[in-house]
Amino acid sequence: MLKRLYSNTNLLVQSIEFKPGLNIIYGKYSGEKESKGINGIGKSSLVRLINYMFLGDVAEKEFNKNKYDFLRDENHDLFLEFEFDKDEYLVHREFADKKTIYFSKNDGDLEEYDKQELLQIFSNILFPEKDHETYYEGNRFRTLMQFFIKDDVQNKSRKDPTNFFSFTPSAVDKAIFNFYLMGFKTNQLINFKEVSQEHKRYKGALKTSEEKLQADTGFSIEEYRSEKLKLEQKVNILENRIQSYNFKDSHKELEEKLNEIITKINDKSEEYHTQSRRLKNIRESYEQSTALDTSKVQKIYNEVLQNFGTALKKSLDEILEFKSEIINNRTKFLISREKKLKQAIDTVFADLSQLEEVRTKLLSQLKEFGALEKLESTYKELILEKGLIERQNQILIQIDEYHRILSDQEIVLSEVKRDISQELIESVDTLNELTALFSDILHSALIVDDNESSGYYGISPRRAKKTDLPFKMDINVPKSGSLGQEDLKMISYDLMIFLNAVNNNRALPDFLIHDGVFGNMSHKIMVNYLNYLNEKHINLSKTRNFQYIVTFSEDEIEIPEIKKGLYGEFNFDFEFKKIIELEDVPDKMLFKRNIEQ
Repeated sequence: MLKRLYSNTNLLVQSIEFKPGLNIIYGKYSGEKESKGINGIGKSSLVRLINYMFLGDVAEKEFNKNKYDFLRDENHDLFLEFEFDKDEYLVHREFADKKTIYFSKNDGDLEEYDKQELLQIFSNILFPEKDHETYYEGNRFRTLMQFFIKDDVQNKSRKDPTNFFSFTPSAVDKAIFNFYLMGFKTNQLINFKEVSQEHKRYKGALKTSEEKLQADTGFSIEEYRSEKLKLEQKVNILENRIQSYNFKDSHKELEEKLNEIITKINDKSEEYHTQSRRLKNIRESYEQSTALDTSKVQKIYNEVLQNFGTALKKSLDEILEFKSEIINNRTKFLISREKKLKQAIDTVFADLSQLEEVRTKLLSQLKEFGALEKLESTYKELILEKGLIERQNQILIQIDEYHRILSDQEIVLSEVKRDISQELIESVDTLNELTALFSDILHSALIVDDNESSGYYGISPRRAKKTDLPFKMDINVPKSGSLGQEDLKMISYDLMIFLNAVNNNRALPDFLIHDGVFGNMSHKIMVNYLNYLNEKHINLSKTRNFQYIVTFSEDEIEIPEIKKGLYGEFNFDFEFKKIIELEDVPDKMLFKRNIEQ
């Protein structure tokens, strides 16, 4: 629970002490209601300051606006004390330093952290992973905190109770986070997300490949498969034409000479490569180390001398001299051999050059006679057609592979969807508990006329596309569609999740903050709602405390004496539940100044 928000730089009009149960942030008119307004006095700013201390990125962007330059220019700071699971924590931030945050536990010394480090610490404290089947992936602390801290801007833009995010989530992400908060298993939803994302990626790649093939050929995939047979038949005809090509009788002599020259060139080329390999081996022989390891020779010589004494007639120097002589003789042999091979290679290369000149002349003569024109034309056409077919076949192979992968993924998706549906069936007790709690909230606090049709919450199966979830969440309240009733739907859903977590002692934040949610509601529903929350707190505080922090303007919550019979009365001390009273004069605003620009 939150304990205290304060500043050492005289930033706030007062230190804010939070209490168990209801905490009302109250905005009051200083004079005639018609002449002045109480927007901008700091109610929403107080909510954003709490969010700022928990590193909320939306709050940080708000306080980085020009109208809040005084926070940095005057070097203001802020402290937030909170407790969770019997441990007490302190967060300290300086507005001029966007990167460094100070944090301590159980009266320890404040230590410096950067945002990423502290986000992980906050996540471990407020959203510890205690169930391998009910979890979320990555450090999504900021995302989850958007459920527990909602300012007026977020509430006004919220049309779907399950969409409490500051961004637009996918249907699967939305389901994962809502399931996590409700206590349903999320592991299969996370599997479904991974496979469906891969399916979407491959489907996009398939579409790109199909469009490329159609752009290249002018045919759809089905049409191209038929056309491909015709193209392959054309290639076969061209290949057969080249293989069966015969020169005219007048060119037979040139053809025979050309074949003879080509045979000689092939033989000489083989000889050239053989001699070149031999020369390479000889040159590598030079690179072999000819150095003597004298220490090793000395060691061996000493051992032999020790064993055989004077029987050994040659000295070490004689051995070294003998070794050196062998190396010199070997080098002379290699030099001689290298010289002979180079001469042989030069001769072969000269012969090859002459043969190539003869071959070029013969080809020119044939070309002059027109004997090669048809052959060249056929060969070029063959190369063109084969290259075209090869490129298009590669695309077709890739398309077929994408179809195979997508087929496999669709099987996996079907199995995961079946597992999700089965887990929902097995979680019927949790679902029934949530449904009953939602109904209790409506009937005990929000329903005015018992004859009206009741609202409901439920999760039901549905037939869906391959990559769509196999269920839908239904949330409804009586007279849905009117602005006030739609706000009730949001509040009832939030309260259902929050109280369910408190009832089951789940490791989740034990505070819920609503800002600007009662502006469109009747006073009677508002009174019933707050009384219900107060009774719930009294009943649950014996096992686990919680906080509901809410902002009100004077005209949203004040009940005139003559209207108490119609609206009802609070079952709690209203003045005691107010944690701060702000007014529309500068010295009684949150920052002791008017910052509206």
